[in-house]
Parts: sequence; structure tokens; C-alpha cells
Amino acid sequence: MKKVLIALFVAGMPLVVGCTQEKIIRRQVPAAETPGEEAAPEETGEETEEENGEQKPPPGTTVAADKCLDGQDMDADDVDIAACPAIPNIPADVTVKGKKVSLGAWELGQTKDGEAYKYGTLSAPNESGERTLEYDGGSVAVNKENLECWAKGYYRLIKILQDPPAEWLALRDKGFQYRFFQFQTDLRNGPTGFKAISSFQDHLIKWVTVISKSGVCEQPTLSKFKSYAKSELTRRGIELPN
Repeated sequence: MKKVLIALFVAGMPLVVGCTQEKIIRRQVPAAETPGEEAAPEETGEETEEENGEQKPPPGTTVAADKCLDGQDMDADDVDIAACPAIPNIPADVTVKGKKVSLGAWELGQTKDGEAYKYGTLSAPNESGERTLEYDGGSVAVNKENLECWAKGYYRLIKILQDPPAEWLALRDKGFQYRFFQFQTDLRNGPTGFKAISSFQDHLIKWVTVISKSGVCEQPTLSKFKSYAKSELTRRGIELPN
């Protein structure tokens, strides 16, 4: 609080007529965001630890996209995305061994309305937290299972690409399968869609997540990615890495 003295000068003599108080409010201005970077989580001063002594984020804390699966097994059937941010409107590019890699768009093999192979961006959540897949010519609502399964595949891919298999690097460096698309087959909607990691032409990998008829989310694993890349190398007659 800063006090300001106000005075009038009458015949050369100061005459004090009153004082006012000026309240100074200091606001914390957030740093400008850099495109493609996640905002740092707010520091709470609290720490939690796992039984083995490793620190983990407090419940409800969001961790950056490239860190949110740290410590998890990329060959496990499932991953825990509780610490991951909500998936973005469009998958973010990543840098792998010095080269930019596009993770593409969100794609459904078949929508709940029966339309096949729709891809595009996701809307922002509405008041109920629901989002829609917006594509050329229309849009379709996606449910929480779609969003969760996409997220599990997406964040697993980001984590795998931090230390990608040599087989895929050899394939990419020969100019093949250097982009990805976040493809999801929802078997509750219908049978249309891929069931495993798949190639589209010579440049694109369909990174396929599958929601089974019972609602289970199946995701690509590190081992499956290695096997896929190895088969692509063999099919093209490219020497396998040592």
C-alpha cells in the first residue's frame, strides 16, 4: 500500500489538504506460450512418492505430453494416461533424431452414424466435456472411450519415438513410412477399419488403436512397431539394421 500526499501551495507556503491511498496490485503475467509446447504444471509445493522412492506427480497433475508415460512399459497391453493432458485438436508434430515427424490427424474407421474413414481435427470440449471429429463436409460426436483410446495410442507413440526402434529409423531414412495417422477402429460402430499398424501408400503409417465390441482399448506396442517396420524393410528389400 502506498500513500500519496497531496498539497497546495498558497502564497509560497504548502497547505496540506489531505492524502489518498493508492493500492498497488501485482499480477503474475504468464509467460508467452510457444506453439507445440505444453504449459508447465502449477507448482503446489507438495510431493508424493511411490513405494520404490521415485517421485510421481500429485493426483490430478498434468504432465507434458513427452513425459506423461515416463516409467511405463511400452510393451504392456495398456498404459495409464491419468497424468497426460487432454489430446489436442490435431496431433502435434514431434522431432525424432533431428527430423520433424508429423503425427497426422484423428481418424475413425467407421463413425457411429455408419460413415467410413473420416479424419480431421477435434473440437474443443463443450460444457459437458464432449468433443466432435470435424472433417471436410461435416462432423460427428466422439465419446469418452474414443478419446481415451486415441490418447493411449497417441501418447504411447510419442513416448516410443523418443527412442524409436532401429528398424523404423532405417525405413524412414530410406524415405518410406515417415508420417503417422492416429487411426481408430471402433468395433462397436461396425467392422470397418484396420486391426493393426498398417501402411498407407509409401509414406504413411496408420497407428491403429482398436476398441473391441466389449469396449476394451487395444493399442500398438513397441514390439509390434518393430515387427511392422521389419516387415516393411523386408518387403522392400532394404537391409535390416544390425
